[in-house]
Amino acid sequence: MYIQTLLIKLTRKIRWTGIFRKTILLIFAVTITSFNSCKKEDMSPDEYGLSDFEELWQVTDTYYPFFEFKKINWDSIYAVYQPEFIEMTESRKRTRLGDLLNELKDGHANLLDEEGNYISAYHTPCSLRDANAFSYQLVTSYFLAALHEGGDIFRYGILPGNTGYVYITSFPQYEDEYKLFDGVLNYLRETPGLIIDIRHNGGGSTNASEYFISRLIDEDLEGVIWTRRDGSYQPVIIHHPAGDFQYTNPTALLINGKSFSTSEAMANLCKKIGHITLIGDTTGGGGGVPDEIFSLPSGLKFRVPTRYELRYDGEHLEWNGIPPDILVPQTEEDIANEHDRQLEAAMEFLSEE
Repeated sequence: MYIQTLLIKLTRKIRWTGIFRKTILLIFAVTITSFNSCKKEDMSPDEYGLSDFEELWQVTDTYYPFFEFKKINWDSIYAVYQPEFIEMTESRKRTRLGDLLNELKDGHANLLDEEGNYISAYHTPCSLRDANAFSYQLVTSYFLAALHEGGDIFRYGILPGNTGYVYITSFPQYEDEYKLFDGVLNYLRETPGLIIDIRHNGGGSTNASEYFISRLIDEDLEGVIWTRRDGSYQPVIIHHPAGDFQYTNPTALLINGKSFSTSEAMANLCKKIGHITLIGDTTGGGGGVPDEIFSLPSGLKFRVPTRYELRYDGEHLEWNGIPPDILVPQTEEDIANEHDRQLEAAMEFLSEE
């Protein structure tokens, strides 16, 4: 009975591409399983991870948009991984499912446990480069007074020279959280220049980033291009000015390799705004959007992008990231020496505007 169930599940998942290779693997798998079933007649596919593997592979095959861009042969990867899942312990299954997703080299492709906690995560080269190249505590040393707090999201104050500063820790989902930005701007309204710091901001809700943008423009702004899996464009969003006033004085947006996902979406829009200059280093390179959390038969969950954003210049944001207008590399050694080169560059740039 086990063999029959396994055969039905596997044949149902076979794609026409690479069908010969998978058929051979199927015959091999059933042969091995028949042998093992003599010793373990009560073996179930779920117990050894095959059902989870098949579901994860198939959903990714159906929805993931970057196979062609990344030159990933997903069928070949199937051939490598599938035999391992015929008989596998639970702990090993989790490791190998995470490894399978990491074959995508995508920071938005993650395996999650039953409670939604991350089991696996891929870190892009830019994010690894800048992992220890930022310190919020070091930033605070540049101020003469303690920074103000706007909920859990904003840290803001005025630097020597009357330059405004706000650090955005993440992009919250709820409107009552991200609209605290109104109070931040009111406090910094009279400053001749503003630094918005999204270094080490891993992302969040695009609604938040788009609201922040609406407070920084005084005329309609055409959004960037979003695409579906098949490459067709989604309707372009027009961003409108919002709030009692719009901050349009010279502004520096600080970015680095740990600016990821929605941080990059904001940086992408800022590239199109004349009074905003990007300073720091290239962002992480996460252009995909995981619109859904998928469930596996065992109760594990995972996510993969189902659509993606193109960069301001029409290139892929995925892997490429958003480059700064003024490149200022920063290292862990700089931080150890209490030297925030990127912040200093932004302060100098605005003092000359």
